[in-house]
Amino acid sequence: MMRFSWWHMAVAATIVGLAVIVLPDLGAKPSATIGAWCCLGVLGIGYAAFGWRNFTARGDGTFPVGHAVLLFPLLAIACTGVGTAFDPSMATLQAIGFPIIWFSVDPLRRAIILNVVLALAVTFGFLVSTGTGSAAVGSAIAIESISLMFSIALGLWFTFALQQGQDNTRLLGELQAAQEKLAILNRDSGILSERERLAGEIHDTIAQSLTGLVMVAQRSQSQVLDALPAVRADLALIEEIAREALVETRALVASVAPVDVNGGLGAALGRLVERFTRETGVQITLDTSEYEAQPNEVEVVLLRCVQEALANVRKHSGARTVSVRLSAVGGAVSLCVSDDGAGMTVGQPVDRGFGLAGMQQRLSLAGGTLVLGRSAAGGVELRVELPGAGGVAGSVGAEASVGVTAPAAAEVRA
Repeated sequence: MMRFSWWHMAVAATIVGLAVIVLPDLGAKPSATIGAWCCLGVLGIGYAAFGWRNFTARGDGTFPVGHAVLLFPLLAIACTGVGTAFDPSMATLQAIGFPIIWFSVDPLRRAIILNVVLALAVTFGFLVSTGTGSAAVGSAIAIESISLMFSIALGLWFTFALQQGQDNTRLLGELQAAQEKLAILNRDSGILSERERLAGEIHDTIAQSLTGLVMVAQRSQSQVLDALPAVRADLALIEEIAREALVETRALVASVAPVDVNGGLGAALGRLVERFTRETGVQITLDTSEYEAQPNEVEVVLLRCVQEALANVRKHSGARTVSVRLSAVGGAVSLCVSDDGAGMTVGQPVDRGFGLAGMQQRLSLAGGTLVLGRSAAGGVELRVELPGAGGVAGSVGAEASVGVTAPAAAEVRA
């Protein structure tokens, strides 16, 4: 994208204007006029060939830097000094020479040095073209001292303003990033609050009603005469269905209830495991010895995966022991949850009914992989891999389906 197109026109207008200004001296001083034109021609050709790049933004919006950008400012200094030696009117090239230096040259110290060099070059050019008399020397020094003073003053102001603009742009970017992060935190906080509310509502209403239904069915069975076996069977069936619904409800509450993440993922998993053991009696072994802290979004996904895996253990496995291992090796984070329960049948679809849809969705968004298979103890083993800090585990956004296809683990990508 072209930037400062007005500056390109200003350079062209200055060169053409000076060529016209020195034209009347062609008859009286042809060599001086031709020399001045040669200087203007060299400057114009240099600008057209490479000088314009100093004022043209690259694809990323930045301007060229480095030693290459010094070539045209040095050429402008030489043409201005030599041109002034041919004709004093050529000192007008300072009007574009000083800005060229300030815009093209970095750091500040180097730009100031080149400003001084340009002023000295023009001063010597004046002495060559106007003579070395005391009046000419005094006039040349006075003119160039004033020009240099104003150039440095304006250049410092320009540099300060440019730096302020860059700082403001950087601060604006940081502010926008902070606002986006705050919006995400507010959204997550709202989600967690809604999860907690729903969990409380389910626990206080549906779960309590199902508990009462189980108790009524048990009492009714004890009051029904043995001569009514069909009624007793129906009551037993009601009790069984109510118990199953109660287990499902409690598992749902456990899977959506928020877990305090203060102290990191390891501490949060410790509290989750302790609560699960207290509620179910299932013994859980938690191993986080090889785990290193990861970004918050990764740890949230891992925590939810453990919650969902334990909810499935509660509902379906009948396990007595569970193992949870968490590690971070080679830029990837691995989670393994295995049990000694009933396991799953080969070819059994588990996308529906085992509550893994939410886990698949989270892993899909995070670029992780999900592996389901049979554990060494005959139960279910669930393995999750996620890209950690600087790592890549899977294809982001790829859809996943989960199923048990063989006694060995079958890998699917989420």
